[in-house]
Amino acid sequence: MAQMGARLISGGILTTTPDSTLGERLSIFLADIGELLDEFRPNVVAIERILFRKNAKTAFSVGQAVGLVHMATYQRSITVVEYSAAEVKLAVAGHGSATKFQVQRMIQLLANLDYIPSPPDVADAIALGLCHLAKVRGGRQS
Repeated sequence: MAQMGARLISGGILTTTPDSTLGERLSIFLADIGELLDEFRPNVVAIERILFRKNAKTAFSVGQAVGLVHMATYQRSITVVEYSAAEVKLAVAGHGSATKFQVQRMIQLLANLDYIPSPPDVADAIALGLCHLAKVRGGRQS
């Protein structure tokens, strides 16, 4: 990322307990998103455009979380941009069909990390930010 003129500040995942009610899980997620937005004060939030063909239950759950991200960013006047998984993979790994491991490894290299980001969702989140950075710079990686 140093070659992109950026530096990694933080990366991680948000979790809730599966035994909580849906309302509790969504409330915790919304609070956590709000805390992150308030702490880091981004100008833009990049999220993955999710395409589901088979699992409606997963699509519904992800849709609820995405809706909360949109709501929390709207309340703070933060722009949201969406990229497909293929766009993100192309931006960081050079091809839209890169494997999870290839994305993780490229994030390790681009962010100059001593470790491979894990779980893969952490690397995916960082990759979304790098994809957006590349897009606003006209696709340039340096």
